Amino acid sequence: FMFPPDNKVFEERREIFFNKLNGKAAIIPGANLVRHHADCEYPFRQDSNFWYLTGFDEPDSIALFLSHKPKGQRFILFVAPKDIIGEVWHGFRWGIEGAEKEFKADKAHSINDFKDLLSSYISGADETLFSIGKHPKVEKIILDIFSKQIEDRSKVGEGANNIKSPEIYLNEMRLIKSD
Repeated sequence: FMFPPDNKVFEERREIFFNKLNGKAAIIPGANLVRHHADCEYPFRQDSNFWYLTGFDEPDSIALFLSHKPKGQRFILFVAPKDIIGEVWHGFRWGIEGAEKEFKADKAHSINDFKDLLSSYISGADETLFSIGKHPKVEKIILDIFSKQIEDRSKVGEGANNIKSPEIYLNEMRLIKSD
């Protein structure tokens, strides 16, 4: 069993990040398991930016930071659902309930619902922040949605008109270390 995190530091970091985002939506994927050979993975190491803002140390997770939404609807986690049999092989998983209860996500969903739900979450944001070139599967989903938003923008006159890297804000935040 995993010990729940001390969320205070992550909540403070998210609050600073939201203030910097100012109407933007950030999509920050966690790391994936990397296969060593046939049935064995390398030891898991979470993506640093994902960890910095969430404290969530599981593979196949994605965090949304929606500064254009009201408080209580801004921090969304997509995580691997509970899988008792899978946990025998891969260890304990917090699942959707744990992501909300222990990691203070405003809302959590199964990672399998990411593609279907992303568009409605980022709709209305001034800009989309995502690191291009690091997460090919997630990137394809984001670029498909983005190109549809660009089409819609020409019809309705609003919506994100570019994708920027969240590192602009996170590198600055992570420069000064906490205790």
